[in-house]
Amino acid sequence: VGTGLMIGAWDGNIPLMQLFVERGANIDHVSRIGEQAIALAAWRGKRKAVEWLIERGASVDPPDKTWGALHYAAFAGHRDIVDLLIARGAKLDARAPNLATPLMMAVREGHESIARNLVAAGASTSAVSDRGENALAWALRYNRLKIATLVAPPENVAEAVSAAPVAAPPPPPPVSVPAPPEVGELLRKLRQA
Repeated sequence: VGTGLMIGAWDGNIPLMQLFVERGANIDHVSRIGEQAIALAAWRGKRKAVEWLIERGASVDPPDKTWGALHYAAFAGHRDIVDLLIARGAKLDARAPNLATPLMMAVREGHESIARNLVAAGASTSAVSDRGENALAWALRYNRLKIATLVAPPENVAEAVSAAPVAAPPPPPPVSVPAPPEVGELLRKLRQA
């Protein structure tokens, strides 16, 4: 999981977090895989731990291109934590390593109410991931048609659905070819042996 503070945040263990902070733990430390204590608490739905970290100065915004608390809370479906982070000024369009936004995470997992709250708070529906896909593209990819109408006007949804690429027919199966004479001879000898 990471540092002792991160382990405490993961479990929502405030006394353990307090112990590490009192002994100088960096509340905003970023692990080698780009996570912070507040993000781990948010992922696990540990609201009291998230609040405790914020009260002690933890940043609600991750460094650029890392998974933040808002990404993780939106992904995991913890609407109360998403709303708390929004209220505390979390960057709505923070970018993960794949340039995904918290809105894309909510769309991917089908968390309609979270997607609605993010859009209402001003999250960008046009931000694109490293694959050039916006929230509407994610909604269509994961068959979240109701959410698609939250992140794009109905005419854009209809246009995107009708423009969906038609799958190409599968290639013809490979045709068997006779083995060269020397392979045939080796197989004959192998069978005899």
